Order: sequence, then structure tokens, then C-alpha cells
Amino acid sequence: MKRRGADLIIGGDLVLSGYVMSDEAAGWTWEEEVFFCPSLVRDALLAMGEGQVTVRLNSAGGDPVAGEAIRATLAGHPGGCRIIVEGQASSAASLILMGGAQREMTTGSFIMLHNPKSYVYDGAEGMRAQADFLDMLARVYAQVYAERSGQFVEAVLAIMAAETFYTAEAAIEIGFVDAVAEEITARPVPVIDDTLRTQMRRDITTYAALMRDKAPGRTFFAPRDPAAPGGLTAPVAATMELVMTTPNLENTPTPPTVQTPPTPDPQAAVMQERMRIRMLRDMAAPYMAAGRLTEADVTALVDDGTAAEMAGSRFMAVMAARETNPAPRVTERGRDETETRRLAMEGALTARLSGSQPEDVARPYMDFSIVDMAAERVGQRRVPGNFAAREDVLRMAFHSTSDFPVLLENAMNRSLAARYRQAQPTYRRLARQRTFQDFRDHTTVRVGDFPNLQPVNPESGELKAGTFSESKEKTSVKAYGVQVLFSRALLVNDSLDGIMQILNDRGAAVARFEDRTFYAMMISGANGDGPTLNETSRQVFNTTDKTKAATAAAISVASLSLARAALRKRQSIDKTELEITPALLLVGPDKETEAQQLLYKGILPEQAGNVNVFNDGSLSLGVTAKITDNAWYVFASPSEAPCFE
Repeated sequence: MKRRGADLIIGGDLVLSGYVMSDEAAGWTWEEEVFFCPSLVRDALLAMGEGQVTVRLNSAGGDPVAGEAIRATLAGHPGGCRIIVEGQASSAASLILMGGAQREMTTGSFIMLHNPKSYVYDGAEGMRAQADFLDMLARVYAQVYAERSGQFVEAVLAIMAAETFYTAEAAIEIGFVDAVAEEITARPVPVIDDTLRTQMRRDITTYAALMRDKAPGRTFFAPRDPAAPGGLTAPVAATMELVMTTPNLENTPTPPTVQTPPTPDPQAAVMQERMRIRMLRDMAAPYMAAGRLTEADVTALVDDGTAAEMAGSRFMAVMAARETNPAPRVTERGRDETETRRLAMEGALTARLSGSQPEDVARPYMDFSIVDMAAERVGQRRVPGNFAAREDVLRMAFHSTSDFPVLLENAMNRSLAARYRQAQPTYRRLARQRTFQDFRDHTTVRVGDFPNLQPVNPESGELKAGTFSESKEKTSVKAYGVQVLFSRALLVNDSLDGIMQILNDRGAAVARFEDRTFYAMMISGANGDGPTLNETSRQVFNTTDKTKAATAAAISVASLSLARAALRKRQSIDKTELEITPALLLVGPDKETEAQQLLYKGILPEQAGNVNVFNDGSLSLGVTAKITDNAWYVFASPSEAPCFE
């Protein structure tokens, strides 16, 4: 019998119990399965009207995308939803909980948050793409948790990565839940032990495997994990979140005695065999299509009872035996293999930190953690799993003669430089950049005009010598820097998101610092007229040299015309007109709208006399908060006539 939305309405409440499934998966479930999906929830809410709805939630999770669809549906209900967790709201179900206008938990219930998980049967590129997708999915869901709890996204990401459990009291404290639901008899805090975790893993993964087995058009399956002795194999879940490994509950009671598992159902054994054959054939399908496996190869594994988790190595052995000997590998001369690997790791780490595409030589190291790279550089083949030992690997890499510190420093510097180049501070639009090799004061020579051409004596062919003038100013060079400390946990946990955020912030901060330092010089001195020049002993902006208007004026066609004329009439030190073209109108925030109105190109006047000649796009607008008064400036392009460097 097909389920309806009304089946979720019990006693006037919306009861969401069982697996969270997509609408597609719900179309091919068995009758006895307990589940709910977005379409059923929408139908039930429609039947219950637009008033407030009480939702009773008890689910170990399921499809996270379906969970988000249900959360959005509950959050958008006109009367609002009061969601009460009765039992558990784990993984996708904890996401659904965030859709409640009022979120409550019974005393004996718990919630669990963790990162999404999926399976993929593909090459290296497909696996990398899937990993990137999961990272994106985790951040999207973390934003939902963060908005409802008031936590920072990065804090929620850490909670999800740790697969964290919360009792009602702990969930209220962190903001995931509003209150404890009123009960006649309070239930004890649930025991979350290895037995419960194992059972939840078995429930979720078995469910996912059954859904994949019945799904039309599904072709690839992940290898299966063996179950406990005497039990059934448990296929790895597809598009399911990770099951908890380290619960975060305080004062966990002593786990109860594990009961002897019941005798397996004969029907389950039949289903297991069918699933084994199906997985073998699906695993072999792409290789058969490529002509690398035959029907006989697959039949042989089916007949001899090869387990699905062993089939991959058997298939690979068969295909390897048929391959011809590959061409010998050619090693590039002139570069040590150790140096090649270091540069490849550096390129991989740079690509991951900057979000750029890695070079081909770096691709094998894209899935290496920071600790993996450190272990490789110190010649340690096995990377330990516990925190203390991984920290020792890093300490060894930093305090030995290995090149790991250089690798890490170069990767971070390259990523920082890339972020810096993306910044667009306004000072770069009006100042010329020069590079110096030392910290001495450097003299900038402004030469005069090229000597005018002189007539040549036709008889002697004599050329007359010409001269040009020059003026000098000095540019001082100073060093600036800051030390950024990375915690041990950040490196051991391979928290590249955190490092990326630091590099992003620092790259932009360096550009902002440059902008601030430049304007502190540009508008320094009396009346903000800039530094005093050595050549004239006058400030950069002054009325004598006509670099400053004699009378202050608002930005208008008339005043901007005077500024443009002043630039056009500028003369060289040899008194020759320079014909400088205005390129930038620089203003502070208080004059931004005024400048935009003058430069706007969207309105055409009906009379020629009303034409605004400055809306032709020849003059661009620059705005900086460093200009705090009503001053405004017109500059030429630094490539034509640099005023500052």
C-alpha cells in the first residue's frame, strides 16, 4: 500500500519517525519500512492547515539533501512548527530540527551532528570532485546550524567534524535547542556506547544497501564492510552521513550487557547472495564495457563464491595479467627525485590553499594531509593515527634537516601572494610601483623634455647638441612584517579551511595596510596638502604650482572642467605643455554620490547645451574612506604622468 502524508499525522501531531529518504527512494521502498520523505511531509502539513504544528521527531538520519528539503518545508510553514525530539535526531534529522520555530527535546533524547558522507566508484578525478562536493555540502549545512544556534560557521564545522552528541541540557546551552519538553515522567539519559553506535551503523548502512539494490539505474557500489562473526555483511552507506566514532557526552553510564544476536533469517541469506552477485556485476560493468574483462571472468567469481570486498583485487589481478609491459619511466635530468617530490607536494598544498588547479605533477599529493607530507619528508612510511604521535611527526619535521619547513612556508607564501594580488586598493590606480633591491633612500629623477630637433647643416651634416633639465625627489624604503602563529592542532588536524581563512584575511589585510600607508603620506602635512617636495620646498598640492584649486568647489561640470583644464595645461620643467589626460576622479565617501551623478551615463539630454561631457566613460571613479572631508582630486594615469610612487 502506498503511504500518504496523512499517515504521518497521529493524534493531531506530525510524527516523523524512521529513515529520512528522498522522494525518489521512497518510490521503491518495501511496505514494512519505516521512513518519511519531503513529499509526505508537505502533504501532511497541507492537510493540517496553516496553524501551528507540533512535530515529534525520532530519526537516526538518512539522506541529508532530503533532510534539508524537509527542514525548509517546516521552517516555511505559516503557523510555525514546534519540533520535539523524542529519542534522537541524528545526522540528517538534526538538520530537520533546525526548521522548528520552537525546538525542544525530551529529557532522555539526544541529537548528533556530523559531516556528510557518500560513496563514489570512479577514477582519481571523480573522487577528488566528490571530496570537494562533500566539503561544500558540510559548509552549507554548517551555515544552517550556525544561523539557528548563534555559533560561528567554523565552530559548527569543528563540531560536525568531531561527530558530536548532545543531551538536551548540552544542546540548549550551545543553542541548538530552545528548551526541554514538558513530560509527565522524565526518561533517563540514553546510553551512547559502542553497542548503540554499532547498531546504528548497521541500521543505516543496511538500509542504504537495500535502497541501492532496488534503485533503478544504479550501477556502481562501494565495497562492503564485514559484520561481526555470524552476522550479515553490511554494505557501506550511499549518500549518508558518517556514523559517530567519538561521542561527546559527559558521565556516560556503564554500557549494558550485549545480548546474543538472533539467528539470521534464511530470507536474509538469499538477499545477501543476490546482493553479492549484483555488486560483482556492477563492479565489473565499466571494465567489461572497455573490453578489459569478459563475461567468463565475472562468472568465475560468481561461481566460486568470491566476496564482494575481495572482487576488486581479483578483477585487478586479471586485468594486470593481460596488460603489456609499460614503457620505462623517464626521469627528468637535472633535478633530484627528492626535490621533484618536494616541489610536487608544495604545488599540491598551494593548490588546496588557494583553490587553484594543481599541475599534473602535484595531483598525486592532493589528498595528502600536512602530517602525511611531513612524514614523507622525514622518511617515515607509516603515519600514526593518534594526535600525540602525529604531533611528534610534525615536531620531527620542523626540528630536523628535512625540507618540510621550506615546503610549508613556500606554499603558504605563494597562497598569500595570490590572495594579495586579488585585492584592488585604490592607491594602485594613481601611484607608480617601483621595485628596489635594498633599503637605501632612492632618488627619483624627473627629467625634462627631450631636446627639440635642430636643423642639420646640409654641407657639413653637423648635429647640434641639446640639453634637458631634471629634478630630484627621494623615496624611502621600509620593511614591514608580522608573525602569524599556527596552533599545533591546526596543523595536526590538517585544518586547511582555517589556514585558508587566515591567508585570505592576511592577503587582504596587507593590501589594506598598503592603502592606509599610502594615504597617510598623500594627505599628510598642513591642510592635508601632502608631503613637502625637495625641489620646490612646497607641498605636493599647492596653488602656486596650480596643483590645488584656489577656491574650493563642489563637484560639477564647471569645477571638473577647471580641473581638467589645469591638467591639460601642466608644463614640464622645461616649460613645455604636457597635454595630460585626466583618468581618475578620486573622492571620499561623502562625495561619492555627487561624483556618481556627474559621471553617470544613463540619461541623454534633449538639448545639446545640457550634455554632460563627463559621462563618456573617459574619467573613472575612485572612492576611499581615507579621504574624510569634502576634498576631491583628479589624477592622470600613472602610466602617463605618475604623481606618486
